[in-house]
Amino acid sequence: MQRSHEHQERQPSAGARPADPTGVHTKFNLDGSVRAFPGNTIICHLAPASRLYAALSSLYGALEISDLAGLYTLLPPSSWHMTVFEGVCDQVRQPGFWPDDLGLDVPLAECDALFADKLSAFDLGSAPSYRLRIAGWQPLVNGIALRLAPESAEEMRLRRVRDRLSELLQLRHPGHEDYVFHLSIAYLIRHPDEEQRAALSALLFELLSGLPDEFELGAPEFCRFADMFAFHRQFFLRRQQSGG
Repeated sequence: MQRSHEHQERQPSAGARPADPTGVHTKFNLDGSVRAFPGNTIICHLAPASRLYAALSSLYGALEISDLAGLYTLLPPSSWHMTVFEGVCDQVRQPGFWPDDLGLDVPLAECDALFADKLSAFDLGSAPSYRLRIAGWQPLVNGIALRLAPESAEEMRLRRVRDRLSELLQLRHPGHEDYVFHLSIAYLIRHPDEEQRAALSALLFELLSGLPDEFELGAPEFCRFADMFAFHRQFFLRRQQSGG
Protein backbone atom coordinates (compact mmCIF):
# COMPACT_ATOMS: atom_id res chain seq x y z
CA MET A 1 0.00 0.00 0.00
CA GLN A 2 1.29 3.47 -0.86
CA ARG A 3 1.03 5.94 1.97
CA SER A 4 1.05 9.62 1.16
CA HIS A 5 3.68 11.78 2.78
CA GLU A 6 2.89 15.00 0.95
CA HIS A 7 1.20 16.44 4.07
CA GLN A 8 4.60 16.55 5.74
CA GLU A 9 5.54 19.46 3.48
CA ARG A 10 2.74 21.77 4.65
CA GLN A 11 4.21 24.21 7.13
CA PRO A 12 2.93 27.30 8.87
CA SER A 13 4.22 30.61 7.55
CA ALA A 14 7.56 31.72 8.98
CA GLY A 15 5.95 34.72 10.66
CA ALA A 16 3.43 32.53 12.47
CA ARG A 17 5.92 29.99 13.82
CA PRO A 18 6.74 30.28 17.54
CA ALA A 19 10.38 30.35 18.66
CA ASP A 20 10.15 26.74 19.91
CA PRO A 21 7.79 23.82 19.25
CA THR A 22 4.74 24.04 21.51
CA GLY A 23 5.82 21.13 23.72
CA VAL A 24 8.93 23.00 24.86
CA HIS A 25 8.71 24.86 28.21
CA THR A 26 5.39 23.11 28.89
CA LYS A 27 5.83 19.36 28.48
CA PHE A 28 9.59 19.24 27.89
CA ASN A 29 12.73 21.23 28.58
CA LEU A 30 15.04 22.39 25.80
CA ASP A 31 17.37 19.47 26.53
CA GLY A 32 14.51 17.02 25.93
CA SER A 33 13.96 16.12 29.59
CA VAL A 34 10.36 15.74 30.65
CA ARG A 35 8.54 18.38 32.70
CA ALA A 36 5.62 17.97 35.09
CA PHE A 37 2.39 18.35 33.10
CA PRO A 38 -0.38 16.54 35.02
CA GLY A 39 -3.86 15.77 33.80
CA ASN A 40 -6.26 13.03 32.75
CA THR A 41 -7.28 11.51 29.45
CA ILE A 42 -9.10 8.64 27.76
CA ILE A 43 -6.81 6.60 25.51
CA CYS A 44 -6.17 3.21 23.97
CA HIS A 45 -2.68 1.98 24.80
CA LEU A 46 -0.83 0.11 22.07
CA ALA A 47 -0.42 -3.42 23.44
CA PRO A 48 3.16 -4.84 23.49
CA ALA A 49 1.78 -7.95 21.74
CA SER A 50 0.68 -5.88 18.74
CA ARG A 51 2.53 -6.23 15.44
CA LEU A 52 2.66 -2.46 15.29
CA TYR A 53 4.40 -2.29 18.68
CA ALA A 54 7.18 -4.58 17.46
CA ALA A 55 7.56 -2.59 14.23
CA LEU A 56 7.57 0.72 16.08
CA SER A 57 10.28 -0.62 18.38
CA SER A 58 12.56 -0.96 15.34
CA LEU A 59 11.56 2.51 14.16
CA TYR A 60 12.26 3.86 17.65
CA GLY A 61 15.74 2.37 17.54
CA ALA A 62 16.46 4.01 14.18
CA LEU A 63 15.30 7.41 15.43
CA GLU A 64 17.32 6.98 18.62
CA ILE A 65 20.64 6.62 16.78
CA SER A 66 19.89 9.04 13.94
CA ASP A 67 22.11 12.10 13.43
CA LEU A 68 18.85 14.05 13.72
CA ALA A 69 18.11 12.81 17.26
CA GLY A 70 18.97 16.22 18.74
CA LEU A 71 15.77 17.59 17.20
CA TYR A 72 13.34 15.53 19.25
CA THR A 73 12.72 13.65 22.46
CA LEU A 74 11.36 10.12 22.06
CA LEU A 75 8.39 8.95 24.11
CA PRO A 76 8.81 5.66 26.02
CA PRO A 77 7.21 2.71 24.19
CA SER A 78 5.07 2.02 27.27
CA SER A 79 3.38 5.39 26.67
CA TRP A 80 2.38 4.73 23.04
CA HIS A 81 -1.35 5.26 22.60
CA MET A 82 -4.18 6.72 20.58
CA THR A 83 -6.24 9.39 22.32
CA VAL A 84 -9.97 8.81 22.20
CA PHE A 85 -10.92 11.90 24.24
CA GLU A 86 -8.49 14.57 25.41
CA GLY A 87 -9.51 15.14 29.04
CA VAL A 88 -7.84 18.01 30.92
CA CYS A 89 -4.38 19.33 31.72
CA ASP A 90 -3.88 21.01 35.08
CA GLN A 91 -1.90 23.86 33.52
CA VAL A 92 -4.56 24.64 30.90
CA ARG A 93 -7.51 26.15 32.74
CA GLN A 94 -9.79 28.03 30.40
CA PRO A 95 -13.22 27.50 28.84
CA GLY A 96 -13.12 24.73 26.26
CA PHE A 97 -10.26 22.98 28.03
CA TRP A 98 -11.89 22.58 31.46
CA PRO A 99 -15.29 21.04 32.34
CA ASP A 100 -18.23 23.45 32.29
CA ASP A 101 -19.55 22.05 35.59
CA LEU A 102 -16.31 22.70 37.53
CA GLY A 103 -14.78 26.00 38.57
CA LEU A 104 -11.52 26.91 36.88
CA ASP A 105 -9.77 26.93 40.27
CA VAL A 106 -10.89 23.44 41.34
CA PRO A 107 -7.96 21.09 42.20
CA LEU A 108 -7.10 18.53 39.54
CA ALA A 109 -7.78 15.72 42.03
CA GLU A 110 -11.41 16.86 42.23
CA CYS A 111 -11.72 16.78 38.46
CA ASP A 112 -10.12 13.30 38.39
CA ALA A 113 -12.63 12.06 40.97
CA LEU A 114 -15.63 13.55 39.14
CA PHE A 115 -14.54 12.03 35.83
CA ALA A 116 -13.91 8.64 37.44
CA ASP A 117 -17.38 8.66 38.99
CA LYS A 118 -19.07 9.57 35.71
CA LEU A 119 -17.02 7.19 33.58
CA SER A 120 -17.49 4.21 35.89
CA ALA A 121 -21.13 4.05 34.73
CA PHE A 122 -20.46 4.99 31.09
CA ASP A 123 -21.73 2.44 28.58
CA LEU A 124 -19.23 2.07 25.75
CA GLY A 125 -22.15 0.71 23.75
CA SER A 126 -20.18 -1.50 21.38
CA ALA A 127 -17.37 -4.02 21.20
CA PRO A 128 -14.32 -2.64 23.06
CA SER A 129 -11.84 -2.85 20.18
CA TYR A 130 -11.01 -0.78 17.12
CA ARG A 131 -9.47 -1.53 13.72
CA LEU A 132 -7.29 1.23 12.32
CA ARG A 133 -4.94 1.75 9.42
CA ILE A 134 -1.83 3.87 9.17
CA ALA A 135 -2.31 6.79 6.78
CA GLY A 136 1.14 8.37 6.97
CA TRP A 137 2.80 10.89 9.25
CA GLN A 138 1.36 14.00 10.84
CA PRO A 139 2.99 17.26 9.66
CA LEU A 140 6.42 17.83 11.23
CA VAL A 141 5.40 20.88 13.25
CA ASN A 142 5.52 19.92 16.93
CA GLY A 143 6.33 16.23 16.91
CA ILE A 144 6.56 12.89 15.15
CA ALA A 145 3.23 11.07 15.06
CA LEU A 146 1.47 8.51 12.91
CA ARG A 147 -1.79 9.67 11.40
CA LEU A 148 -4.44 7.01 11.97
CA ALA A 149 -7.45 6.50 9.74
CA PRO A 150 -10.22 4.22 11.01
CA GLU A 151 -12.42 2.56 8.42
CA SER A 152 -15.67 4.50 7.94
CA ALA A 153 -17.75 2.37 10.33
CA GLU A 154 -15.02 2.45 12.98
CA GLU A 155 -14.62 6.20 12.60
CA MET A 156 -18.34 6.74 13.09
CA ARG A 157 -18.16 4.59 16.21
CA LEU A 158 -15.19 6.53 17.62
CA ARG A 159 -16.75 9.89 16.78
CA ARG A 160 -19.96 8.86 18.52
CA VAL A 161 -18.04 7.80 21.62
CA ARG A 162 -16.23 11.16 21.60
CA ASP A 163 -19.52 13.06 21.36
CA ARG A 164 -21.04 11.08 24.22
CA LEU A 165 -17.94 11.55 26.39
CA SER A 166 -18.00 15.28 25.67
CA GLU A 167 -21.61 15.49 26.81
CA LEU A 168 -21.03 13.33 29.89
CA LEU A 169 -17.92 15.16 31.05
CA GLN A 170 -19.18 18.63 30.11
CA LEU A 171 -16.03 19.26 28.11
CA ARG A 172 -15.74 20.12 24.42
CA HIS A 173 -12.30 21.00 23.17
CA PRO A 174 -11.82 23.43 20.27
CA GLY A 175 -11.66 21.40 17.06
CA HIS A 176 -13.64 18.54 18.61
CA GLU A 177 -15.35 17.68 15.33
CA ASP A 178 -12.16 17.70 13.27
CA TYR A 179 -9.91 15.86 15.70
CA VAL A 180 -7.30 13.75 13.88
CA PHE A 181 -6.58 10.36 15.45
CA HIS A 182 -2.86 9.78 15.84
CA LEU A 183 -0.14 7.94 17.72
CA SER A 184 2.76 10.09 18.95
CA ILE A 185 6.32 8.80 18.80
CA ALA A 186 8.29 11.92 19.75
CA TYR A 187 8.05 15.64 20.47
CA LEU A 188 10.21 18.15 18.64
CA ILE A 189 12.40 20.19 21.01
CA ARG A 190 13.70 22.50 18.29
CA HIS A 191 12.51 23.45 14.84
CA PRO A 192 14.47 21.68 12.09
CA ASP A 193 15.98 23.83 9.38
CA GLU A 194 15.05 23.15 5.76
CA GLU A 195 17.80 20.57 5.25
CA GLN A 196 17.05 18.78 8.52
CA ARG A 197 13.32 18.74 7.77
CA ALA A 198 13.94 17.15 4.38
CA ALA A 199 16.27 14.55 5.91
CA LEU A 200 13.85 13.72 8.72
CA SER A 201 10.91 13.48 6.31
CA ALA A 202 12.92 11.12 4.10
CA LEU A 203 13.90 8.96 7.09
CA LEU A 204 10.33 8.74 8.34
CA PHE A 205 9.00 7.88 4.89
CA GLU A 206 11.59 5.11 4.61
CA LEU A 207 10.72 3.75 8.06
CA LEU A 208 7.00 3.84 7.27
CA SER A 209 7.38 0.89 4.91
CA GLY A 210 8.29 -1.35 7.85
CA LEU A 211 4.97 -0.78 9.62
CA PRO A 212 1.86 -2.95 9.19
CA ASP A 213 -0.97 -1.48 7.14
CA GLU A 214 -3.57 -2.16 9.83
CA PHE A 215 -3.66 -2.89 13.52
CA GLU A 216 -6.11 -3.20 16.39
CA LEU A 217 -6.53 -1.34 19.67
CA GLY A 218 -8.38 -2.54 22.75
CA ALA A 219 -10.88 -0.80 25.00
CA PRO A 220 -10.45 2.87 25.92
CA GLU A 221 -8.90 3.52 29.34
CA PHE A 222 -9.43 6.38 31.76
CA CYS A 223 -5.88 7.43 32.66
CA ARG A 224 -4.15 9.95 34.84
CA PHE A 225 -0.70 11.30 34.06
CA ALA A 226 1.97 13.37 35.76
CA ASP A 227 3.89 13.99 32.54
CA MET A 228 4.04 12.81 28.92
CA PHE A 229 6.19 9.75 29.69
CA ALA A 230 3.52 7.62 31.44
CA PHE A 231 -0.26 7.30 31.33
CA HIS A 232 -1.57 5.42 34.36
CA ARG A 233 -4.70 3.39 33.75
CA GLN A 234 -7.44 3.86 36.34
CA PHE A 235 -9.90 1.52 34.62
CA PHE A 236 -11.17 0.43 31.22
CA LEU A 237 -14.36 1.88 29.80
CA ARG A 238 -16.71 -1.01 29.21
CA ARG A 239 -19.85 -2.15 27.50
CA GLN A 240 -22.46 -2.32 30.24
CA GLN A 241 -24.27 -5.62 30.52
CA SER A 242 -28.06 -5.42 30.48
CA GLY A 243 -29.85 -6.84 33.46
CA GLY A 244 -31.99 -9.93 33.60
